[in-house]
Amino acid sequence: MIVDASVWVARFLAADRHHGVAMACITALLERDARLVIPVLAWPEVAGAIARRTGNPEDGHEAVDIIRALRWIESIPMDQSLAHESAKIAGSRRLRGADAVYVALAVAYREPLITLDAEMLERARGVVQAFTPEQWLQAR
Repeated sequence: MIVDASVWVARFLAADRHHGVAMACITALLERDARLVIPVLAWPEVAGAIARRTGNPEDGHEAVDIIRALRWIESIPMDQSLAHESAKIAGSRRLRGADAVYVALAVAYREPLITLDAEMLERARGVVQAFTPEQWLQAR
């Protein structure tokens, strides 16, 4: 399962309107022993988003430290192959570069994508299975 940074941010921020469903989704994935895959690009995305929202850089660093320490998360580095596939997807699906990386991982790993990003959700659906956390919880 490919889990977008938006879901991780919501999971770590109790004040986020999607916090409850993000927590429930990640908990359910753990209970199913699902393999979670994220690009290492998620680390700066999560750190920056959390630090911006809380005003405290340490909050962002702490969240990333937690993600990096979880043994059931596989963090994938960007290599030329992933960059090439991401670029093709970004162009063909009109996605932001970072969003295309998640979609490219979903394609490469033949795994569904879970995201709270409405644009990514809509544009990725022609390429991979894509769900919001709530949709995934309902479908399982």
